[in-house]
Amino acid sequence: MTTPRQVELTTTLADLYSQDGGNSDEIALVYAFPNPTQIAASLPTSHKYAYQGPRTIKVSADTMARICLGCLAQYYGFIAGPMDLYLFDLDKTKMEVLHEAISWTKPEPWHRVDAMRVLRDLHVSQQPRLQFIQNSNTIANLEKKKAIITPMDFLDGHGPLVDQDVHWDLLSKRTLALSDLPSPPTEVTDSILRADEKDDKVILETEINRMLKRIASRPLPFVVKLPLGMGGHAVFMVNNEQKRQSCLRILREELPSMFQSLTRENEDRMPVSLLLQDVVPGPSDGVSIFITQTGRPIYISTSEQILNERDQWSGGYMDYTRQEALGRKYHDIIQKVAKYVFERGYYGPMGVDVMTDEHGQQLIVDMNIRQTGSYTLGLMKKHFYEQRNLPIGGLVCPLAILGDRDSFEKMFAKQIQDGTIVIAAWCRGKAGPGAMFTWSACGLLLGTETREEMEALMDKLDKMAVKK
Repeated sequence: MTTPRQVELTTTLADLYSQDGGNSDEIALVYAFPNPTQIAASLPTSHKYAYQGPRTIKVSADTMARICLGCLAQYYGFIAGPMDLYLFDLDKTKMEVLHEAISWTKPEPWHRVDAMRVLRDLHVSQQPRLQFIQNSNTIANLEKKKAIITPMDFLDGHGPLVDQDVHWDLLSKRTLALSDLPSPPTEVTDSILRADEKDDKVILETEINRMLKRIASRPLPFVVKLPLGMGGHAVFMVNNEQKRQSCLRILREELPSMFQSLTRENEDRMPVSLLLQDVVPGPSDGVSIFITQTGRPIYISTSEQILNERDQWSGGYMDYTRQEALGRKYHDIIQKVAKYVFERGYYGPMGVDVMTDEHGQQLIVDMNIRQTGSYTLGLMKKHFYEQRNLPIGGLVCPLAILGDRDSFEKMFAKQIQDGTIVIAAWCRGKAGPGAMFTWSACGLLLGTETREEMEALMDKLDKMAVKK
């Protein structure tokens, strides 16, 4: 087993929440990456706060839990710092139940062991106080304010740091489209269906046809977005007829389940909408900021997003030598966004995806009113650049590979030892006939001297990935 170099972050969420008179000891981070269906007994499904992922690859509940509640939640918690971090327990696999039955001592579940091992690699002064949630009632009744990634039904009335209705509304891409913030022209098609009509098949079919009509007729190219998707799993780049037909087919299959998410509690917030947006050519920059409890924005970093072959977020690059200049470049956008969300009741970590059109105007193509994936990379500047003189940072998360952490560390022993590869999340599972194969979902942070070296390392990691 390789002994990794301890990771020292530039700052932590504990530091940021304590700015401007705040106190991170009064806040608990309760982290779960949302999923449209229930994937573990510890986390009830959210019905009021519905999420959409029609382009998410369909896998088993256990696999999805190891990605969403294990790997991704760990990865987001990696930058927590010395504050309470709660992760949801995963259901025991048959293998774990069997192992527990024949063991003299009660072994810790794999996901707990993996998470604790990841967080031990942080400098001791920056390690979170990690706890696991077996029952959501336990965390609901916790006296501390709960900071989350996205709203969860069971926390309504139980001390969320930000009002959940406000938070959910700000997370909706529809809210950005209808705001006065600078964004690409967007055509919004809201459903006129009410919750008590969603089981009428004739009305449902008529409404689906009405909503899809504009996608079928709009001139190419354009982008289709659902209001409450994450990581590109509810975004369609429609730049040819084949992609148009694929988009129509997927949405025709998805819209019935979206309509089933309508409730009397959420129908007035228009969770079933289609957004058709003009295409802005060029790359998108992911700008990470923190808004203090007084509304002051703190610039964290700017990254270049990586999209996979399905146009879904799979990681990012960051040039640490350009961060101060990029902070100045996006200063005005940061101020506008911070004012907009703070006036509506949000503070904490968030991200803004910005593109620049042919006239030089900066346009917000997405707002993530939550901690984002690239946030972690920004706080690795001290580790990669200041301590190791590695100006290029990169992240890959989630990466699914065969094998466990020990086998991965043997393969990359030198890079892990010298700190150019940092494991920020790891959650293993079993798959295949008779659960004979070990696989892992992991989150990796990378540092290199050049962009070419980073691309070569990412290509090597991509070839290890389990493809589905």
